[in-house]
Amino acid sequence: MTTNVTVEALEIIQKRQRLHCQKIGRRNLNLRLDALKQFKRLLIENEERWLFALNEDLGKPALEAYATEVAFLLNELDHTMKYLAKWVKPTVKRRLLLSGLEKTSVMAEPFGSILILSPWNYPLQLALGPALGAIASGNSVVLKPSEYAPAVSQLLAELIPQYFAPDLFFVVEGDGEVAQMLTNMRWDFVFFTGSPQTGTKVYQAAAKHLTPVALELGGKNPCIVDDTKLNPDTVKQIVWSKFLNAGQTCIAPDTVFVPRAYFTQFLEQAKQQIIEFYGERPIESKDYGRLISLKHLAHVEDFLKDGEIFYGGEVDQATCFMAPTLMTHVVAGSALAKDEIFGPILPIIPYDSIEEIVSQYQQLPVPLVVYLFTKDKQHIQYIQEELESGALSVNQLMVHVTSPNAPFGGKGQSGLGNYHGEASIKTFTYQRTLYQKKTPLLLPQQFPPYSEGALAALKRFRRIIF
Repeated sequence: MTTNVTVEALEIIQKRQRLHCQKIGRRNLNLRLDALKQFKRLLIENEERWLFALNEDLGKPALEAYATEVAFLLNELDHTMKYLAKWVKPTVKRRLLLSGLEKTSVMAEPFGSILILSPWNYPLQLALGPALGAIASGNSVVLKPSEYAPAVSQLLAELIPQYFAPDLFFVVEGDGEVAQMLTNMRWDFVFFTGSPQTGTKVYQAAAKHLTPVALELGGKNPCIVDDTKLNPDTVKQIVWSKFLNAGQTCIAPDTVFVPRAYFTQFLEQAKQQIIEFYGERPIESKDYGRLISLKHLAHVEDFLKDGEIFYGGEVDQATCFMAPTLMTHVVAGSALAKDEIFGPILPIIPYDSIEEIVSQYQQLPVPLVVYLFTKDKQHIQYIQEELESGALSVNQLMVHVTSPNAPFGGKGQSGLGNYHGEASIKTFTYQRTLYQKKTPLLLPQQFPPYSEGALAALKRFRRIIF
Protein backbone atom coordinates (compact mmCIF):
# COMPACT_ATOMS: atom_id res chain seq x y z
CA MET A 1 0.00 0.00 0.00
CA THR A 2 1.62 3.24 -1.16
CA THR A 3 -0.17 5.95 0.78
CA ASN A 4 0.37 7.68 4.09
CA VAL A 5 -3.35 8.35 4.57
CA THR A 6 -4.97 6.00 7.06
CA VAL A 7 -8.59 4.91 7.23
CA GLU A 8 -8.92 6.85 10.47
CA ALA A 9 -7.65 10.04 8.83
CA LEU A 10 -10.01 9.54 5.89
CA GLU A 11 -12.96 9.04 8.22
CA ILE A 12 -12.19 12.39 9.80
CA ILE A 13 -12.09 13.99 6.34
CA GLN A 14 -15.37 12.27 5.47
CA LYS A 15 -16.99 13.67 8.61
CA ARG A 16 -15.78 17.18 7.81
CA GLN A 17 -16.96 16.85 4.21
CA ARG A 18 -20.42 15.71 5.26
CA LEU A 19 -20.65 18.59 7.71
CA HIS A 20 -19.57 21.00 4.98
CA CYS A 21 -22.25 19.61 2.68
CA GLN A 22 -24.97 19.83 5.33
CA LYS A 23 -24.16 23.29 6.65
CA ILE A 24 -22.83 25.09 3.59
CA GLY A 25 -23.00 23.23 0.29
CA ARG A 26 -26.67 22.24 0.16
CA ARG A 27 -28.21 25.67 -0.27
CA ASN A 28 -25.33 28.00 -1.05
CA LEU A 29 -25.30 28.28 -4.83
CA ASN A 30 -22.69 31.03 -4.79
CA LEU A 31 -20.28 28.76 -2.94
CA ARG A 32 -20.68 26.12 -5.64
CA LEU A 33 -20.08 28.68 -8.38
CA ASP A 34 -16.98 29.91 -6.56
CA ALA A 35 -15.70 26.32 -6.48
CA LEU A 36 -16.24 25.99 -10.23
CA LYS A 37 -14.23 29.17 -10.74
CA GLN A 38 -11.46 27.56 -8.72
CA PHE A 39 -11.58 24.56 -11.06
CA LYS A 40 -11.11 26.95 -13.95
CA ARG A 41 -8.16 28.64 -12.29
CA LEU A 42 -6.65 25.23 -11.54
CA LEU A 43 -6.74 24.35 -15.23
CA ILE A 44 -5.70 27.66 -16.76
CA GLU A 45 -2.98 28.67 -14.33
CA ASN A 46 -1.27 25.28 -14.64
CA GLU A 47 -1.95 24.54 -18.29
CA GLU A 48 1.66 23.88 -19.29
CA ARG A 49 2.19 21.57 -16.34
CA TRP A 50 -0.91 19.55 -17.23
CA LEU A 51 0.23 19.19 -20.84
CA PHE A 52 3.71 18.15 -19.74
CA ALA A 53 2.34 15.55 -17.30
CA LEU A 54 0.01 14.10 -19.95
CA ASN A 55 2.94 13.78 -22.30
CA GLU A 56 4.99 12.10 -19.58
CA ASP A 57 2.32 9.51 -18.87
CA LEU A 58 0.91 8.79 -22.33
CA GLY A 59 3.08 10.60 -24.85
CA LYS A 60 0.14 12.84 -25.71
CA PRO A 61 0.87 15.62 -28.21
CA ALA A 62 0.12 19.05 -26.77
CA LEU A 63 -2.80 19.74 -29.11
CA GLU A 64 -4.40 16.35 -28.43
CA ALA A 65 -3.90 16.73 -24.68
CA TYR A 66 -5.35 20.22 -24.64
CA ALA A 67 -8.34 19.33 -26.84
CA THR A 68 -9.36 16.10 -25.11
CA GLU A 69 -8.53 17.02 -21.52
CA VAL A 70 -8.11 20.72 -20.75
CA ALA A 71 -10.47 22.26 -23.32
CA PHE A 72 -13.06 19.58 -22.64
CA LEU A 73 -13.08 20.47 -18.95
CA LEU A 74 -13.13 24.22 -19.58
CA ASN A 75 -16.18 23.84 -21.82
CA GLU A 76 -17.91 21.67 -19.23
CA LEU A 77 -17.18 24.27 -16.57
CA ASP A 78 -18.50 27.16 -18.67
CA HIS A 79 -21.72 25.30 -19.46
CA THR A 80 -22.25 24.22 -15.87
CA MET A 81 -21.71 27.72 -14.47
CA LYS A 82 -24.14 29.16 -17.00
CA TYR A 83 -27.01 26.79 -16.25
CA LEU A 84 -26.41 25.58 -12.69
CA ALA A 85 -28.96 27.89 -11.08
CA LYS A 86 -31.62 26.62 -13.48
CA TRP A 87 -30.68 22.97 -12.98
CA VAL A 88 -30.86 23.05 -9.18
CA LYS A 89 -34.00 25.17 -8.91
CA PRO A 90 -36.72 23.22 -7.07
CA THR A 91 -39.71 22.15 -9.12
CA VAL A 92 -42.99 23.25 -7.56
CA LYS A 93 -46.44 21.91 -8.41
CA ARG A 94 -49.84 22.67 -6.92
CA ARG A 95 -53.21 20.93 -6.89
CA LEU A 96 -56.59 22.07 -5.65
CA LEU A 97 -58.49 19.25 -3.96
CA LEU A 98 -61.68 18.95 -1.95
CA SER A 99 -59.52 18.65 1.12
CA GLY A 100 -57.47 21.79 0.42
CA LEU A 101 -54.62 23.31 -1.59
CA GLU A 102 -51.61 21.00 -2.04
CA LYS A 103 -48.07 22.20 -2.79
CA THR A 104 -45.25 19.78 -3.67
CA SER A 105 -41.64 20.96 -4.00
CA VAL A 106 -38.95 18.59 -5.26
CA MET A 107 -35.35 19.57 -4.53
CA ALA A 108 -32.04 18.18 -5.82
CA GLU A 109 -30.16 17.31 -2.64
CA PRO A 110 -26.44 16.43 -2.59
CA PHE A 111 -25.42 13.03 -1.25
CA GLY A 112 -22.50 14.20 0.89
CA SER A 113 -18.94 12.83 0.70
CA ILE A 114 -18.34 11.23 -2.69
CA LEU A 115 -15.54 8.86 -3.67
CA ILE A 116 -14.28 9.19 -7.27
CA LEU A 117 -11.98 6.51 -8.69
CA SER A 118 -10.53 7.75 -11.98
CA PRO A 119 -8.65 5.88 -14.76
CA TRP A 120 -5.35 6.41 -16.55
CA ASN A 121 -6.35 6.86 -20.21
CA TYR A 122 -7.65 10.43 -19.82
CA PRO A 123 -6.25 10.99 -16.35
CA LEU A 124 -7.11 14.68 -16.06
CA GLN A 125 -10.49 14.82 -17.80
CA LEU A 126 -11.86 11.67 -16.16
CA ALA A 127 -10.72 12.80 -12.72
CA LEU A 128 -11.87 16.41 -12.72
CA GLY A 129 -14.96 15.94 -14.93
CA PRO A 130 -16.90 13.89 -12.37
CA ALA A 131 -15.44 15.97 -9.52
CA LEU A 132 -16.69 19.28 -10.89
CA GLY A 133 -20.13 17.74 -11.44
CA ALA A 134 -20.21 16.39 -7.89
CA ILE A 135 -19.12 19.69 -6.34
CA ALA A 136 -21.49 21.69 -8.54
CA SER A 137 -24.24 19.49 -7.08
CA GLY A 138 -23.28 20.53 -3.53
CA ASN A 139 -21.18 17.51 -2.56
CA SER A 140 -17.61 17.15 -1.36
CA VAL A 141 -15.13 14.80 -3.08
CA VAL A 142 -12.34 12.39 -2.26
CA LEU A 143 -10.49 11.58 -5.49
CA LYS A 144 -8.26 8.57 -6.05
CA PRO A 145 -6.38 9.05 -9.38
CA SER A 146 -4.88 6.11 -11.25
CA GLU A 147 -1.38 5.12 -10.21
CA TYR A 148 -0.72 4.11 -13.83
CA ALA A 149 -0.61 7.81 -14.79
CA PRO A 150 1.82 8.90 -12.06
CA ALA A 151 2.73 12.33 -13.47
CA VAL A 152 -0.89 13.49 -13.57
CA SER A 153 -1.69 11.80 -10.26
CA GLN A 154 1.18 13.55 -8.50
CA LEU A 155 0.23 16.88 -10.04
CA LEU A 156 -3.38 16.50 -8.90
CA ALA A 157 -2.18 15.69 -5.39
CA GLU A 158 0.11 18.72 -5.40
CA LEU A 159 -2.21 21.33 -6.89
CA ILE A 160 -5.69 20.54 -5.60
CA PRO A 161 -4.82 21.45 -1.98
CA GLN A 162 -3.68 24.84 -3.29
CA TYR A 163 -7.15 25.57 -4.69
CA PHE A 164 -9.54 23.64 -2.43
CA ALA A 165 -9.89 22.93 1.27
CA PRO A 166 -9.98 19.21 2.15
CA ASP A 167 -13.52 19.76 3.45
CA LEU A 168 -14.47 20.19 -0.21
CA PHE A 169 -11.92 18.28 -2.30
CA PHE A 170 -9.23 15.86 -1.18
CA VAL A 171 -6.84 13.63 -3.17
CA VAL A 172 -5.57 10.20 -2.12
CA GLU A 173 -2.77 8.69 -4.17
CA GLY A 174 -1.98 5.00 -4.15
CA ASP A 175 -2.14 1.59 -5.77
CA GLY A 176 -4.77 -1.11 -5.97
CA GLU A 177 -4.59 -1.79 -2.25
CA VAL A 178 -5.42 1.85 -1.56
CA ALA A 179 -8.36 1.65 -3.96
CA GLN A 180 -9.59 -1.45 -2.16
CA MET A 181 -9.23 0.28 1.22
CA LEU A 182 -11.24 3.22 -0.08
CA THR A 183 -14.03 1.14 -1.61
CA ASN A 184 -14.42 -0.83 1.63
CA MET A 185 -15.27 2.40 3.48
CA ARG A 186 -18.79 3.76 3.79
CA TRP A 187 -19.35 6.60 1.30
CA ASP A 188 -22.43 8.55 0.37
CA PHE A 189 -21.85 7.88 -3.34
CA VAL A 190 -19.14 6.17 -5.42
CA PHE A 191 -18.22 7.13 -8.98
CA PHE A 192 -15.92 4.76 -10.87
CA THR A 193 -14.44 4.86 -14.36
CA GLY A 194 -12.55 1.81 -15.60
CA SER A 195 -12.92 -1.80 -16.65
CA PRO A 196 -16.06 -3.90 -16.14
CA GLN A 197 -14.02 -6.35 -14.04
CA THR A 198 -12.90 -3.71 -11.54
CA GLY A 199 -16.27 -1.97 -11.75
CA THR A 200 -17.95 -5.17 -10.57
CA LYS A 201 -15.71 -5.22 -7.48
CA VAL A 202 -16.48 -1.57 -6.74
CA TYR A 203 -20.21 -2.27 -7.11
CA GLN A 204 -20.03 -5.24 -4.74
CA ALA A 205 -18.13 -3.25 -2.12
CA ALA A 206 -20.62 -0.38 -2.32
CA ALA A 207 -23.55 -2.80 -2.02
CA LYS A 208 -22.39 -3.81 1.47
CA HIS A 209 -23.29 -0.30 2.63
CA LEU A 210 -26.21 0.21 0.21
CA THR A 211 -24.17 3.04 -1.32
CA PRO A 212 -25.40 4.35 -4.70
CA VAL A 213 -22.87 4.16 -7.53
CA ALA A 214 -22.20 5.30 -11.06
CA LEU A 215 -19.99 3.06 -13.18
CA GLU A 216 -18.47 4.32 -16.42
CA LEU A 217 -17.05 1.25 -18.12
CA GLY A 218 -15.99 0.23 -21.62
CA GLY A 219 -17.43 -1.57 -24.59
CA LYS A 220 -16.76 -3.14 -27.96
CA ASN A 221 -18.08 -0.30 -30.07
CA PRO A 222 -18.99 -1.23 -33.66
CA CYS A 223 -18.56 1.24 -36.50
CA ILE A 224 -20.81 0.38 -39.44
CA VAL A 225 -20.22 2.04 -42.81
CA ASP A 226 -22.71 1.52 -45.62
CA ASP A 227 -22.18 2.18 -49.32
CA THR A 228 -23.88 5.59 -49.16
CA LYS A 229 -21.23 7.04 -46.86
CA LEU A 230 -18.01 5.35 -47.97
CA ASN A 231 -15.75 8.29 -48.84
CA PRO A 232 -12.33 9.72 -47.87
CA ASP A 233 -13.79 11.94 -45.14
CA THR A 234 -15.38 8.94 -43.44
CA VAL A 235 -12.10 7.03 -43.56
CA LYS A 236 -10.25 10.05 -42.16
CA GLN A 237 -12.66 10.28 -39.21
CA ILE A 238 -12.36 6.57 -38.46
CA VAL A 239 -8.56 6.51 -38.55
CA TRP A 240 -8.29 9.67 -36.44
CA SER A 241 -10.72 8.50 -33.77
CA LYS A 242 -9.31 4.98 -33.52
CA PHE A 243 -5.68 6.02 -33.09
CA LEU A 244 -6.27 9.09 -30.92
CA ASN A 245 -4.50 8.44 -27.61
CA ALA A 246 -3.04 5.30 -29.23
CA GLY A 247 -6.47 3.68 -29.20
CA GLN A 248 -6.86 3.94 -25.42
CA THR A 249 -10.32 5.50 -25.50
CA CYS A 250 -13.47 3.83 -24.21
CA ILE A 251 -15.59 5.36 -26.99
CA ALA A 252 -13.13 4.61 -29.82
CA PRO A 253 -14.51 2.55 -32.72
CA ASP A 254 -13.44 -0.97 -31.82
CA THR A 255 -14.24 -2.75 -35.09
CA VAL A 256 -15.18 -1.36 -38.49
CA PHE A 257 -17.66 -3.10 -40.78
CA VAL A 258 -17.60 -2.17 -44.49
CA PRO A 259 -19.57 -3.53 -47.47
CA ARG A 260 -17.75 -6.49 -49.00
CA ALA A 261 -17.58 -4.85 -52.42
CA TYR A 262 -15.58 -1.95 -50.93
CA PHE A 263 -13.43 -3.92 -48.50
CA THR A 264 -10.13 -3.67 -50.38
CA GLN A 265 -10.73 -0.02 -51.21
CA PHE A 266 -11.35 0.80 -47.56
CA LEU A 267 -8.20 -1.02 -46.43
CA GLU A 268 -6.01 0.89 -48.87
CA GLN A 269 -7.60 4.23 -47.96
CA ALA A 270 -7.17 3.55 -44.24
CA LYS A 271 -3.52 2.62 -44.77
CA GLN A 272 -2.83 5.80 -46.72
CA GLN A 273 -4.61 7.87 -44.09
CA ILE A 274 -2.39 6.45 -41.34
CA ILE A 275 0.65 7.39 -43.40
CA GLU A 276 -0.70 10.92 -43.94
CA PHE A 277 -1.29 11.33 -40.22
CA TYR A 278 1.84 9.74 -38.76
CA GLY A 279 4.27 9.14 -41.64
CA GLU A 280 5.90 5.90 -42.76
CA ARG A 281 7.44 5.52 -39.29
CA PRO A 282 4.85 6.40 -36.65
CA ILE A 283 7.39 5.71 -33.91
CA GLU A 284 9.08 8.95 -34.96
CA SER A 285 5.85 10.98 -35.11
CA LYS A 286 5.34 13.66 -32.48
CA ASP A 287 1.60 13.39 -33.08
CA TYR A 288 1.16 9.79 -31.96
CA GLY A 289 0.92 8.69 -28.33
CA ARG A 290 2.17 5.67 -26.39
CA LEU A 291 0.57 2.86 -24.45
CA ILE A 292 0.40 3.40 -20.72
CA SER A 293 2.60 0.48 -19.60
CA LEU A 294 4.48 -2.61 -20.70
CA LYS A 295 1.76 -4.73 -19.11
CA HIS A 296 -0.92 -3.08 -21.21
CA LEU A 297 1.30 -3.26 -24.30
CA ALA A 298 1.64 -7.03 -23.83
CA HIS A 299 -2.12 -7.33 -23.39
CA VAL A 300 -2.86 -5.44 -26.61
CA GLU A 301 -0.08 -7.19 -28.52
CA ASP A 302 -1.73 -10.52 -27.70
CA PHE A 303 -4.64 -9.57 -29.99
CA LEU A 304 -2.31 -9.70 -33.01
CA LYS A 305 -2.46 -13.51 -33.08
CA ASP A 306 -6.24 -13.47 -33.66
CA GLY A 307 -6.15 -12.34 -37.28
CA GLU A 308 -3.95 -11.13 -40.13
CA ILE A 309 -2.00 -7.87 -39.98
CA PHE A 310 -2.74 -5.83 -43.08
CA TYR A 311 -0.66 -2.84 -42.01
CA GLY A 312 1.35 -1.87 -38.93
CA GLY A 313 1.90 -4.26 -36.05
CA GLU A 314 5.35 -2.96 -35.06
CA VAL A 315 6.08 -2.90 -31.32
CA ASP A 316 8.85 -1.23 -29.33
CA GLN A 317 8.87 -2.21 -25.65
CA ALA A 318 11.47 0.40 -24.74
CA THR A 319 8.99 3.19 -25.48
CA CYS A 320 5.67 1.32 -24.95
CA PHE A 321 4.98 1.84 -28.66
CA MET A 322 2.63 -0.04 -30.92
CA ALA A 323 2.13 1.20 -34.46
CA PRO A 324 -1.35 1.99 -35.76
CA THR A 325 -2.45 -1.42 -36.96
CA LEU A 326 -5.10 -2.61 -39.41
CA MET A 327 -6.21 -6.24 -39.14
CA THR A 328 -8.32 -8.52 -41.31
CA HIS A 329 -9.54 -12.13 -41.25
CA VAL A 330 -10.40 -11.99 -37.55
CA VAL A 331 -10.72 -15.47 -36.06
CA ALA A 332 -14.34 -16.12 -35.05
CA GLY A 333 -14.78 -16.44 -31.30
CA SER A 334 -11.31 -15.06 -30.56
CA ALA A 335 -10.49 -12.34 -28.04
CA LEU A 336 -10.09 -9.88 -30.92
CA ALA A 337 -13.63 -10.69 -32.04
CA LYS A 338 -15.24 -10.52 -28.59
CA ASP A 339 -13.23 -8.28 -26.23
CA GLU A 340 -12.65 -4.55 -26.09
CA ILE A 341 -9.23 -3.87 -27.61
CA PHE A 342 -8.37 -0.55 -25.93
CA GLY A 343 -5.30 -0.10 -28.07
CA PRO A 344 -4.15 0.86 -31.60
CA ILE A 345 -5.54 -2.18 -33.43
CA LEU A 346 -8.43 -1.73 -35.85
CA PRO A 347 -10.10 -4.89 -37.16
CA ILE A 348 -11.83 -4.31 -40.49
CA ILE A 349 -14.51 -6.82 -41.41
CA PRO A 350 -16.49 -7.08 -44.68
CA TYR A 351 -20.23 -7.65 -44.52
CA ASP A 352 -23.03 -8.56 -46.91
CA SER A 353 -25.95 -7.16 -44.91
CA ILE A 354 -26.37 -4.91 -41.90
CA GLU A 355 -28.70 -7.53 -40.44
CA GLU A 356 -25.78 -9.92 -39.95
CA ILE A 357 -23.87 -7.30 -37.93
CA VAL A 358 -26.92 -6.62 -35.80
CA SER A 359 -27.39 -10.32 -35.17
CA GLN A 360 -23.76 -10.61 -34.05
CA TYR A 361 -23.88 -7.64 -31.67
CA GLN A 362 -27.17 -8.67 -30.16
CA GLN A 363 -25.25 -11.60 -28.67
CA LEU A 364 -22.54 -9.35 -27.14
CA PRO A 365 -22.68 -7.03 -24.10
CA VAL A 366 -24.29 -3.65 -24.80
CA PRO A 367 -21.61 -1.31 -26.23
CA LEU A 368 -20.95 2.17 -24.94
CA VAL A 369 -21.67 3.60 -28.40
CA VAL A 370 -22.65 2.41 -31.88
CA TYR A 371 -21.30 4.38 -34.83
CA LEU A 372 -23.15 4.41 -38.12
CA PHE A 373 -22.09 6.11 -41.33
CA THR A 374 -25.03 6.34 -43.71
CA LYS A 375 -27.35 8.61 -45.65
CA ASP A 376 -30.13 6.04 -45.41
CA LYS A 377 -32.76 7.03 -42.81
CA GLN A 378 -34.07 3.48 -42.76
CA HIS A 379 -30.65 2.20 -41.70
CA ILE A 380 -30.59 4.73 -38.86
CA GLN A 381 -34.04 3.69 -37.69
CA TYR A 382 -33.18 0.00 -37.97
CA ILE A 383 -29.98 0.29 -35.90
CA GLN A 384 -31.72 2.50 -33.35
CA GLU A 385 -34.48 -0.05 -32.89
CA GLU A 386 -32.44 -3.25 -33.01
CA LEU A 387 -29.15 -2.46 -31.22
CA GLU A 388 -28.90 -1.25 -27.65
CA SER A 389 -26.10 1.13 -26.71
CA GLY A 390 -25.27 4.04 -24.47
CA ALA A 391 -25.33 6.25 -27.56
CA LEU A 392 -25.90 6.01 -31.30
CA SER A 393 -23.74 8.46 -33.23
CA VAL A 394 -24.52 8.97 -36.90
CA ASN A 395 -21.82 10.19 -39.30
CA GLN A 396 -19.64 11.42 -36.43
CA LEU A 397 -17.07 9.69 -34.27
CA MET A 398 -16.50 10.42 -30.57
CA VAL A 399 -17.50 14.10 -30.69
CA HIS A 400 -20.89 13.31 -29.13
CA VAL A 401 -19.06 13.12 -25.80
CA THR A 402 -18.19 16.82 -26.08
CA SER A 403 -21.83 17.92 -26.19
CA PRO A 404 -22.98 19.20 -22.78
CA ASN A 405 -26.53 18.28 -23.82
CA ALA A 406 -25.67 14.59 -24.27
CA PRO A 407 -25.68 12.45 -21.10
CA PHE A 408 -22.67 10.13 -21.20
CA GLY A 409 -22.92 6.57 -19.97
CA GLY A 410 -23.64 3.00 -20.88
CA LYS A 411 -25.78 0.02 -19.94
CA GLY A 412 -24.89 -3.31 -18.38
CA GLN A 413 -21.21 -4.08 -18.86
CA SER A 414 -20.66 -0.68 -20.49
CA GLY A 415 -21.87 1.25 -17.46
CA LEU A 416 -24.45 2.27 -14.91
CA GLY A 417 -25.60 5.89 -14.70
CA ASN A 418 -24.41 8.87 -16.72
CA TYR A 419 -23.00 12.36 -16.39
CA HIS A 420 -21.92 15.55 -18.24
CA GLY A 421 -23.89 18.77 -18.12
CA GLU A 422 -27.26 18.54 -16.41
CA ALA A 423 -26.90 14.76 -16.24
CA SER A 424 -24.12 15.24 -13.67
CA ILE A 425 -26.49 17.16 -11.40
CA LYS A 426 -29.08 14.38 -11.67
CA THR A 427 -26.45 11.73 -10.92
CA PHE A 428 -24.85 13.43 -7.93
CA THR A 429 -28.11 14.41 -6.20
CA TYR A 430 -31.20 12.65 -4.96
CA GLN A 431 -34.76 13.94 -5.11
CA ARG A 432 -36.14 15.19 -1.83
CA THR A 433 -39.80 16.13 -1.50
CA LEU A 434 -41.25 18.94 0.57
CA TYR A 435 -45.00 18.39 0.89
CA GLN A 436 -47.34 21.10 2.19
CA LYS A 437 -51.10 21.27 2.27
CA LYS A 438 -53.55 23.86 3.48
CA THR A 439 -56.53 21.93 4.81
CA PRO A 440 -59.37 24.22 5.87
CA LEU A 441 -61.45 21.27 7.02
CA LEU A 442 -61.08 17.54 7.45
CA LEU A 443 -63.36 15.20 5.51
CA PRO A 444 -65.23 13.15 8.11
CA GLN A 445 -65.49 10.20 5.71
CA GLN A 446 -61.68 9.81 5.93
CA PHE A 447 -61.74 8.44 9.44
CA PRO A 448 -63.26 5.33 11.06
CA PRO A 449 -65.82 4.24 11.77
CA TYR A 450 -66.51 4.40 8.02
CA SER A 451 -70.04 5.26 6.93
CA GLU A 452 -71.97 3.07 4.55
CA GLY A 453 -71.75 5.65 1.77
CA ALA A 454 -68.02 6.46 2.23
CA LEU A 455 -66.78 3.86 -0.26
CA ALA A 456 -69.26 4.93 -2.94
CA ALA A 457 -68.30 8.58 -2.44
CA LEU A 458 -64.61 7.73 -2.65
CA LYS A 459 -65.07 5.90 -5.94
CA ARG A 460 -67.00 8.82 -7.37
CA PHE A 461 -64.76 11.66 -6.22
CA ARG A 462 -61.34 9.98 -5.88
CA ARG A 463 -59.68 12.25 -8.46
CA ILE A 464 -60.41 15.38 -6.48
CA ILE A 465 -59.86 13.83 -3.06
CA PHE A 466 -56.31 12.43 -3.55
